[in-house]
Amino acid sequence: MSDVTKKFVTFILIMLVAIAAIIGCVYVVSKIDTEKGNGGSSNVGNTVELSAAEINRQVITRMDYKGISELAGGDISSHFDIPENSVTQASIYISDSSSSATEIACFKLADPNNASELSEAISNHIAIKQKGFKDSPKESEYIKNYVVVTSNGYTFLAISENADMAAKTFEDIVEI
Repeated sequence: MSDVTKKFVTFILIMLVAIAAIIGCVYVVSKIDTEKGNGGSSNVGNTVELSAAEINRQVITRMDYKGISELAGGDISSHFDIPENSVTQASIYISDSSSSATEIACFKLADPNNASELSEAISNHIAIKQKGFKDSPKESEYIKNYVVVTSNGYTFLAISENADMAAKTFEDIVEI
């Protein structure tokens, strides 16, 4: 082989190694982006889709709520009269103690522009709950000062001592 041929073969080998390295790097970066949940695209302008249950878990953790448990899916309908086809997900946490009115609920709306049906259901739920705690002034006060917030396709309800802070925490979570 001549000197020129050796240089040409060496050049081709170096180019093949460089191309393989570039392809490998692109693959690794796209795999990392996919695992992070943004499908290999930039995260600018995207919102992270959270379940209603995950939002509630984050609020409960950040607010350090204790002694509340999530209702099983089948128990939600006996607790709330949710209008048909108004929500796609529901997560409701209630106090483990029957003497506490504490309740945290998150609903993913089927149509983010139509929260009024759910708001009416929440008002009815509050009225019934208020009757159940009429002999407990402290708990009645919490119920009277409940907070409902709708943001980014979710409606959040908080009945607790610090319901306004729970609502702010909810907003921080869904507006990320």
